[in-house]
Amino acid sequence: MRAGWAVILDPGTHPSDDPHPLVVTANRWAGRLSMTDFPIAVQPLGRVRLPKRLNHRSPQERRDIASSIHALGLSDDAPRRRRADDGTEPDTEVAGIRDALRRHPCHQCPDREEHARWAERHARLQREVDGLRRRIEGRTDSLGRMFDLICRLLTDRGYLAEDEATPAGRQLSRIWSESDLLIAECLRAGVWTGLDAAELAAVCAAVVYEARRDDTVAPKLPAGKVRDSLAETVRLWAVISEIEAGHGLPTTREPDLGFVWASYRWAKGEPLDRVLTSIASHGPEMPAGDFVRWMRQLLDLLEQLSRADAIEPSIRNTAAAAVVAIRRGVIAQQV
Repeated sequence: MRAGWAVILDPGTHPSDDPHPLVVTANRWAGRLSMTDFPIAVQPLGRVRLPKRLNHRSPQERRDIASSIHALGLSDDAPRRRRADDGTEPDTEVAGIRDALRRHPCHQCPDREEHARWAERHARLQREVDGLRRRIEGRTDSLGRMFDLICRLLTDRGYLAEDEATPAGRQLSRIWSESDLLIAECLRAGVWTGLDAAELAAVCAAVVYEARRDDTVAPKLPAGKVRDSLAETVRLWAVISEIEAGHGLPTTREPDLGFVWASYRWAKGEPLDRVLTSIASHGPEMPAGDFVRWMRQLLDLLEQLSRADAIEPSIRNTAAAAVVAIRRGVIAQQV
């Protein structure tokens, strides 16, 4: 039914798939063809005028198209004569393959076209699955390499020993923060030891807060122990970031001092309006909503320090006192 002359109604091209032209044959069969129907290149031999609104499912319109094909007067050996006119000889190997294809049992299957479409769909989906599998394997390899680099760094810094957590490693495991390694290093070095509740809150604010933009104005800082602790915290950050870069890891974010003064004054018991006014007088104005959001993150870190058994008792007690000092007013209502 599909052999012989045919009129192409729709080329059936698709950017991600093989073409499947819609045709009507001289035997009045209508349907879409696949690549398996064209073992050799097809050449157009003529044109047939078609109505603008054509329904290829209509028997009458298929008969009209078939009559138009017959009216062209094409003979069965027209393709052979055209190749001879082009000065080329028929390819015997291609002719043999075409003959073997027609004698294959599958060629006579009445559902051959449907099976071919399912086979093409299977091949396309298999290619997609293989591509996704390669992407997943690549990401898994990347995660594995990252994990090995982190373990190597933690071993060098004394947090791991033969794949077992040391006391310092257990302390680090109790800290959940973007700057957890820097916090653990500060605790190990005693940088935050001896601070009172407001001072500890101010220093912890430096590793929690991240300004939305770079400020050219130097932030105001409390005097005394806070300045010394912040200076040592920044020094340890420089050491840690250099070590991380040497291991091929992303570096820890630099401490931001823009929220230190506000945290210190709030922990000292000052009202919200005075704290916000003080922030605006020493730098960019901070909305009350941003103040509450950063205070909640600072409170979360202090609560971790107050509950971690691996941290020395003096730090835990100071952190617990800082939690009580901060959880008041609008902060207590939001938590």
